Amino acid sequence: MKRLAWFDRLVLATILALIAAISSILIQGNQVPTRGENFSWQGRKIGVRDNYFTLSFNRPIDRSDIETGLVIDPPLPGKISWSGDRLTYTLTELPIYGKKYQVKLPIAQGEDFIGEFYSHDRAFAYIGVNQEERGRLIVCNIIQGANNVTELKKTILTPADLVVTDFQMYPRGERILFSAFDRFDLGRDTPKQQLYTITTGLNHDEHGQNLPSGRIERFLDAKTYQNLRFNLSDNGKTLIVQRINHGNPGDASLWVIRDDGQSRPLGIQADNFLLSPDGKKAVVSQTGGVAVIPLDVQAGKPQFLPTYEKILAFSRDGRQKLMVKSEPDNQRSLFLLNDQGESRLLLRTANPIISCQFEPRQEKTLYCLKSDLVMGSDGKVKEEPFLAIIELETGKMIPLLALPNYRDVQMSMSPDGVALLFDQLVTIPFGVGNDLVTGEGSSIADGRLWLLPLPDQFSPNSTPKILPQELNAGFKPRWLP
Repeated sequence: MKRLAWFDRLVLATILALIAAISSILIQGNQVPTRGENFSWQGRKIGVRDNYFTLSFNRPIDRSDIETGLVIDPPLPGKISWSGDRLTYTLTELPIYGKKYQVKLPIAQGEDFIGEFYSHDRAFAYIGVNQEERGRLIVCNIIQGANNVTELKKTILTPADLVVTDFQMYPRGERILFSAFDRFDLGRDTPKQQLYTITTGLNHDEHGQNLPSGRIERFLDAKTYQNLRFNLSDNGKTLIVQRINHGNPGDASLWVIRDDGQSRPLGIQADNFLLSPDGKKAVVSQTGGVAVIPLDVQAGKPQFLPTYEKILAFSRDGRQKLMVKSEPDNQRSLFLLNDQGESRLLLRTANPIISCQFEPRQEKTLYCLKSDLVMGSDGKVKEEPFLAIIELETGKMIPLLALPNYRDVQMSMSPDGVALLFDQLVTIPFGVGNDLVTGEGSSIADGRLWLLPLPDQFSPNSTPKILPQELNAGFKPRWLP
């Protein structure tokens, strides 16, 4: 038998060595440890508008093991979906504000993944009433200190020469839109109310600039028109303003102003109106009913809902709205209407329904301000507001908190649904030089802000026993998103 040449022996030895190496790799498998990478919420502060995070892996993994092992502490329910080796976790409940969350994922034969993110501190804005704060817009952070003691950190935003009359938040809370007039115009002419934007210093959008608080810009002047009530859509893209021409009171209309600067009058006069969350529809109270007005071509056709008095609120997705209807017997009914025009009666009452807001977490209950007629110590009948919970499925109403001697109450639901803010005003008859005025025309002498924790679960068969906590002086409180 012919012996192999040395070169042939070298080639054969190399081939055998390669076969052995490949066999060893196939037997032992890839030894690179599995790791979680590119966690999109790492170190971030999130809010209710942040509804999903992503997490990718450095190599193919067993999806069922990952789905079983994923833990969020404290719990934050959600659903998992996949795109290749990238996991997407979509929240099915809102985060609770003021929390630190940890994402834990044990990975077999790899490095356990631990990620952290935070939810915003609770924050709200209000108008001050005392001394140097009077008529100024103030932002306040709520911080839970030691021993569960609530601490307030407040920042005065607006300058002393402006008297703020109303305000609304942009969706990320980094800016506030407000109306105000010059304090030095008081007693001379009808104050010319202009609209401004101002930064809050709470930069919740991770893609935004790190803006300081108090940076103010004029949004809408009052040279030709007086600016009265206004409403900003939840997405911050559409504004509707009630305007009257200074020289021609007959030239009065609602104006629509887009975030790109385009503006136009609707040719409709109204005192009560509300924009849908997406800003594509305006619901306007008119004589004999309520009009639903599309503001772009995708918003459908105009509608008129006869005998309805006003709209109180939209659901978060805009598909449902709460409407008050005037009945022939002088009672009022609270209805829930959907996009298909179907309506469902929730409540009938002889007394006014002041306002209602959807509980944002499940949207199965309402928190409403109603009023009762009570006999005062002077023998006169007067309206006395109270706060109630209404279950949407059954219409069952549970009184929650009486508000004796409270007039013109303003209520605001926290974005995570765990607390309410409301105010208590001390008023005097309107007179010359009064700068702060209620919707009923009384001058505001003083005001207090209250925080009301809400029950974790609603039971139509029991009344929750909760007590409000007094915060500080001010009025018209509203939560930041």
